[in-house]
Amino acid sequence: MALKIIKGNIFTTQCQTLVNTVNCVGVMGAGIALECRLRYPTMYSKYVALCEQQKIDIGLLWLYKSPNRWILNFPTKKHWKAPSEEAYLHAGLQKFVQTYRAKEITSIAFPMLGADRGGIAHSTSLDILSQYLSPLDIDIEIYEYDPAALDDIYSGTKNWLLARDPADVAQQTGIRIDYVRKLVIAIDRPDIHQLNQLARVQGVGIKTLEKVFALAKEQAQDDLESQQKSLF
Repeated sequence: MALKIIKGNIFTTQCQTLVNTVNCVGVMGAGIALECRLRYPTMYSKYVALCEQQKIDIGLLWLYKSPNRWILNFPTKKHWKAPSEEAYLHAGLQKFVQTYRAKEITSIAFPMLGADRGGIAHSTSLDILSQYLSPLDIDIEIYEYDPAALDDIYSGTKNWLLARDPADVAQQTGIRIDYVRKLVIAIDRPDIHQLNQLARVQGVGIKTLEKVFALAKEQAQDDLESQQKSLF
């Protein structure tokens, strides 16, 4: 089976399972973890509960199965403020190698574990990943994060928001209209390409993103169901 190194957006993968890097204290506030929080709110709620029960820890992997994709939550930090450590990567990858067949994982996409916000060098992360993953008999992708890579979820949310009156969005979500207007300006910026990047814009909080994205997804689903009914 193939091991591919890809520069891009991991959420565009066609793999059955996607790896989400997490800490052990219930915070998904940036990067791939924030993206997963927005895309899979039920998983996020369960993750917070597991952290409160101290069931998320280094070397323990939690597999969440959504209807369209599985998410393997992989602890790379004890606390979100602390750096990652190489030993944490080894512990989690050893567990993965021991359990992926039993978990029926057939293909999987990894980010560069512990790199970027974790402080581990990309080359070191890649070496550790390759050491454990190269011998395996499933298709594996390792993504080098590209902040300029687009994804369909962001584009769809952007188009949905720009087509609506901020006052209507504010009324439907309960968000203050000035926050909605800040989000409208931010989402149309040429240097922002992904949902998680909006959180770094002053005046655009994670709660705002959660509410707007949830509404956009809900209305997109309603539109799809209406289109399907019109075919009969």
